[in-house]
Amino acid sequence: MKNFVLGTGIFLSSFLFSNEQESFELLYEKIETLEEEIRQLRNLLEENTILVDRSLELQQQRYLDLDGRILELSNISSESKSSISSEQEILVQTEERDLFKSALILFEESRFAEALEVFSNLIISFPEGSFTADAYFWSGELFLAQDMLEDAKLSFQSVVDQFPEHTRTPDSLFKLGEIFRFQGNKIMSEEFYDKVLGSYPQSGAAQLAKKSKENLKEESNLVD
Repeated sequence: MKNFVLGTGIFLSSFLFSNEQESFELLYEKIETLEEEIRQLRNLLEENTILVDRSLELQQQRYLDLDGRILELSNISSESKSSISSEQEILVQTEERDLFKSALILFEESRFAEALEVFSNLIISFPEGSFTADAYFWSGELFLAQDMLEDAKLSFQSVVDQFPEHTRTPDSLFKLGEIFRFQGNKIMSEEFYDKVLGSYPQSGAAQLAKKSKENLKEESNLVD
């Protein structure tokens, strides 16, 4: 009888140990699978972030190139209108254009503080000028380059509020979304992305907003 009880105990112990070992192996496999999925998501997120960053760099360079061409065209326009415009008007247009051009050159040379000072001067001197919205926009970019996020938000918001029909408006909305995303405010960042997508669906900023919104969702999945 004792041998029977002992044998039964050994059998049950072996059986329980075997089941426990199998459970541990299954759990370990699940953990490995989850870790692999997380690695894949992180890699995808890094790739998307690099693509967005690269797109922003190209977009910024296009801004500079476009503004350079606008300045050239404005020179031609000023010359053609010189015969019918007053001397005072021509002087004002020339002064504003020269300020904007000098600020862009300083920006390209990474002389951020000096560029910001010139843009500020342009905004103060010509609050409703031809390049005022652009000056606000580039001021925002300069503040971003110096990690002055709150000042950057004010500059981009000025474009949105004061120049709703300007070509810089969708880009400014996107930049605001990116700043809030960087600050960890996902609700506000998504709100600005949606504004770009809803109001300016054909713009380059809308494509970037769509990608950033997808990245934001992936980041949330990783946290969850």
